[in-house]
Amino acid sequence: MKKDQARTAKVLVALMASMTVGGVVLMMLDNHVPARGAYSLASYLRLDPIQKVTLDAIQSDRSGWTGIEVFYSGTSQGNLQEMFSVGRTGYHFLVCNSNGAEDGQIEFTPSWASQKSVAAMNGIIRICVIANHDTSPATGSQFKRTSALIDSLTRSFNIAPEKVRYPTNWQL
Repeated sequence: MKKDQARTAKVLVALMASMTVGGVVLMMLDNHVPARGAYSLASYLRLDPIQKVTLDAIQSDRSGWTGIEVFYSGTSQGNLQEMFSVGRTGYHFLVCNSNGAEDGQIEFTPSWASQKSVAAMNGIIRICVIANHDTSPATGSQFKRTSALIDSLTRSFNIAPEKVRYPTNWQL
């Protein structure tokens, strides 16, 4: 029995030592830049925090919002400037893909900053996601950032989850 305990202890010490040496070697070889890719931390480090995009932009009263609507732009690319230049202004937030801005970048409109309703939808916060379901669907980063935006808005404005409307094919 004592022989088995001594062997187990030696194996655990050897395992910890090898893992420590391996970790040190990997850290020495690392260039300290997060990996890139669809699910990497690097893509999130470049984007503004949700708080900065939502609440810090508000110039007036924060009350009066009763629901949220998410919809697709019907385009495969774009950013706020491009969408506004062609007259597409009926939303408060734009969630970009990698064609026109950073994937998952959230831009707010002047309507959000001044807390004005858009598209004759009083009390509804409208979020436009740059995507065309048939030819260029929303990216994983867009889904994640839109979900984070919705979480922030529902908490900040006390909007019930059942008052959030998504496109029919939205991935929750």
